[in-house]
Amino acid sequence: MKRILCALTALLMLCTMIPAASAAPRTRRLSEDGFTFLKQREGFTKNPWLDKDTWRVGYNTPIQNGQYVYGITEAEAEQLLRDNVTEYEDKVNDYLQQHDITVEQHVFDALVSFTYNAGISWSDPGYRFSAMMIDGLDKYDELQILDAFVVWCHAGKTVDRSLAARRLAEGKLLLYSDYSGNDSPDFTYAVLTANGGTAPSDIYCFRVGDALLSRLPQPARKGYTFAGWYTYGNKPVRDGDTITEPTRLTAKWFTDVVLPFGDVGEGAWYQGYVRQLYAGGIVDGTSTTTFSPAGTVTYGQALKLILLATGFEPGKTEAAEGHWAQPYLDMALNESIISESFCPGLDVNITRLELARLACAAMGLKKTDAASPFADTAHDSVLSLWQAGVVEGAPEGGMSYYYPDRFLTRAEISAIVWRILSYTELQDQIGSISYGSHTMGILSSVRRYRLDNDEFYMENGFKQYGGKRTWTGVDVSHHQGDIDWQKVRNAGVDFAMIRVGGRGYGSAGVMYDDQTFTQNIRGALNAGLKVGVYYFSQATSVGEAREEARYVLDKIRGYDVTYPVVFDWEFLGGKTQRTYSTPTSVICDAANAFCSMIEEAGYTPMIYFNTYCGYLKYDLSKVNRYDFWYAQYTDVPTFYYDFQMWQYTSKGRVPGISGNVDLDISFVDYADR
Repeated sequence: MKRILCALTALLMLCTMIPAASAAPRTRRLSEDGFTFLKQREGFTKNPWLDKDTWRVGYNTPIQNGQYVYGITEAEAEQLLRDNVTEYEDKVNDYLQQHDITVEQHVFDALVSFTYNAGISWSDPGYRFSAMMIDGLDKYDELQILDAFVVWCHAGKTVDRSLAARRLAEGKLLLYSDYSGNDSPDFTYAVLTANGGTAPSDIYCFRVGDALLSRLPQPARKGYTFAGWYTYGNKPVRDGDTITEPTRLTAKWFTDVVLPFGDVGEGAWYQGYVRQLYAGGIVDGTSTTTFSPAGTVTYGQALKLILLATGFEPGKTEAAEGHWAQPYLDMALNESIISESFCPGLDVNITRLELARLACAAMGLKKTDAASPFADTAHDSVLSLWQAGVVEGAPEGGMSYYYPDRFLTRAEISAIVWRILSYTELQDQIGSISYGSHTMGILSSVRRYRLDNDEFYMENGFKQYGGKRTWTGVDVSHHQGDIDWQKVRNAGVDFAMIRVGGRGYGSAGVMYDDQTFTQNIRGALNAGLKVGVYYFSQATSVGEAREEARYVLDKIRGYDVTYPVVFDWEFLGGKTQRTYSTPTSVICDAANAFCSMIEEAGYTPMIYFNTYCGYLKYDLSKVNRYDFWYAQYTDVPTFYYDFQMWQYTSKGRVPGISGNVDLDISFVDYADR
């Protein structure tokens, strides 16, 4: 009995030395609901894929190269995930135990899903979310926690929408034990671009329906005054604006510069616009000390400011004797921005409505279906500019008025020009181009596509455009065989692009003639068609491109070639093709070399490409002094940048041509240049 009592006493003493289980984090494992949640986040893929240097299969589980070459079943993938997720459970447990943190099962499940996807680096106490965990999440509100959690959604330095959506789902699980995503409040977020300034974070979370300004920070930038947050559509975020879906915002700034104009008062609504444009040399005063904000604006002044703001600048050769604004009027007419009847005189004062028509056309804005916010106009141009954040109304008696018939003032055009410049800059700064798995930054020096896709229609088998005059074309080679060119002309075709020859795909790169070139160019010209030519290039050097240009110039000598002479460099994809590894710099140099020789010979050079080459093989900013011929076989083009000719199908049918033929629409009449 004595021995038993001693043993019990020793056991009791030992127990007093061990902390109670409830006072320390216990080792957890992913619940079945948590496992299902993780599977849904990862998604199932049957066949292995290479993720950087790691092969993965099933539910994004790492494997060795050579495993599951014939695919994996869902049952196998599930077991593989269960085996693999243990590592991440252990990492989360280690973190919780290290910092003496006790959590509920749903929090643990959210952390394991988070760690499986993003890694464990978030656990460093220097990061906000980890610091909050250690301090106790109960000390913070839901949006503060989500801000710190959802910020782990970047691919490089850019917010990835799919990762942000996953973080929100994990955040709802963490905060509300919501495994389905349907049993808790709806959240969204705003992505911020400080635009040269600094902000505490680039992503902020909101409940759906929250006021945007309720949580947005005020960024800082040395030498500038913050002008406000603007949406991707260039509209300023105002009091009362709410957020219902992921939204991108960018900061805008006014330059801190001292104005010499005594009539631009401190705090005047237009002061920031005048200050910014004056600093950039865009506007000046009516005297050295006077700006005359209430002064009127002429058609000539409006044409110059709007065209320059939208990227249209007359070349030196377009300067003409006479009125200083004549080159701007000529350019606006040539670019079909205005009609012949638009301008009653370059020194005539322009109204707010006519300015809206000019700016809307120059910006290439589409018609909007939005209801008019103005009591005195529902004009399409005014509404499109309002939708783009370029114009606003004046409040009066609880209504908003645009006053379309009033003459435009110098203060008003300063605001409009600044907003147009900001609109263009905004697309370049926060916009990106997605093509397949590629995301590319926008080339600000390359003019954007400006046509209205709603204006395209088919008539008599050819693509037409209602917004401006266009010309119908075919491009042909020996593949079309013998052609009855008179029938082609009678069918409504205006021009023909004829292949001269090409270079072979193999390593030798042997040049060859198109056997039907002579009969095609003679037949097309005799039928009264305008003619251009193209050379199928596989050049891998500047020297080869020049060789091709010399060949083309020799072949077309003596023919009336009034349409472009085209460098048609194409990427065929196979590793055995001679152009497979040709770098972008060489392709651009080759195109420039070819086009330069063509131009020196007195012809119009042009560069042909499809979407792949336009985005991934060329750097269009290096070749954009020449016109582009773009190939995409769709109802309407989706290419981001501008082009002068569009090859819209390879399956056209035209009388006089047997079988299919490529069809083209040109937005320029090169024969009349």
